Amino acid sequence: MNMNSRSNIASWGTSSAELVWRRFIRSPLNVACLVFIVFLSAVAVAAPFIANDKPFVIRIGGRLCWPLFRSLRWIDYAAILTAAVGVTQAVLIRRNLRRFAPSVRAGVLCRQLGISCVVILVGSILLFILVPAKLDSANYKAMISSGEAVGAVFAPVPFGYDRTDLEARQAGPSRRHWLGTDDVGADVLARLIHASRISLSVGLVAVSISTAIGIAAGAVLGYFGGKIDLVGMRIVEIVMAIPALLLVITVFAFFPRSVVNIMLVIGLTSWTGTARLVRAEFLKLRRQDFVLAALSLGIPLRSIMFRHILPNAIAPVLVNAAFGISAAIFTESTLSFLGFGIAPPTPSWGQMLSLGVGGSGRLVWWLAIFPGLAIFLAVLACNFTAEALRDAIDPRVGRLR
Repeated sequence: MNMNSRSNIASWGTSSAELVWRRFIRSPLNVACLVFIVFLSAVAVAAPFIANDKPFVIRIGGRLCWPLFRSLRWIDYAAILTAAVGVTQAVLIRRNLRRFAPSVRAGVLCRQLGISCVVILVGSILLFILVPAKLDSANYKAMISSGEAVGAVFAPVPFGYDRTDLEARQAGPSRRHWLGTDDVGADVLARLIHASRISLSVGLVAVSISTAIGIAAGAVLGYFGGKIDLVGMRIVEIVMAIPALLLVITVFAFFPRSVVNIMLVIGLTSWTGTARLVRAEFLKLRRQDFVLAALSLGIPLRSIMFRHILPNAIAPVLVNAAFGISAAIFTESTLSFLGFGIAPPTPSWGQMLSLGVGGSGRLVWWLAIFPGLAIFLAVLACNFTAEALRDAIDPRVGRLR
């Protein structure tokens, strides 16, 4: 076997996903942005273990207690579940690149992503129902000072995001409060850490909702065409003509301000871009030979649309979803900054940024810089990663710019 034959076999064994990954990591900036997103996700998942005023373990009256673990809420367990499913998904994707033939890898990936979303959704609902709400208002630091408790092990940032201290309100950065305090004396660093969970969860869930709706709508419009496509695209254009931010603000004038409502509203108002992308791909692929062969074999329509055509149209959807995460984070921050987003004491980067200017108009620089920097870096990293992913999937785009 000569060298040319060996190189051809090696190139055949290289999947498109591996080629995309190699193009993606070619730039140090792409790798840095991806590492920052992974780091931010890890901070969001481990937020209660990084910043909390409840100790991991403490001895009270000679008995060991575990206040931090007993006070975990359903959202904490849901974040851990999401992280575990995400890591498992990454391992399975890596394994599938070598186990399955390139022709079926996209379909396997789509099925795995769908199963992962269902597991996260069902698991989160069950956790919300089964995990009781726990209120622990004990001041463990005061108990240690009085000698009532000993041997406490606190988190690296020993402050809760909802713990107030009016004597230290609007205090600048110091050894005790590394990034200062806000208008009620809450630690800014603790609130920044917990707010990262809100921003990322809103981005991921809202994009998941909008992507699911957009794929379903775009698949129907693109596959059937004709009058269905004509009427459906007019509906899509009407939704696109409505200013999304004004629509969201109008909705929150009638519904309570909660994280779930923000996720739903952003997801239900941002699906049109995905629908148009999927529609264009289905219009291009519906007359391809593999689709006509599937039709002639009598394969069910659902399988043709979502097991044969969709895997070949998923690349632009992934890129659009990556851009959508940054847009959702920015929209949530804007709503919270304007007072229509997350209600206190739940922290949000936009809400914290709005406190940077007090009632007297005085600029509180640490409340303006640190939340603003968090929003800027998160949105910038997501946009750079999405742009790099687009260039890696279609190198011609990078050469044209």
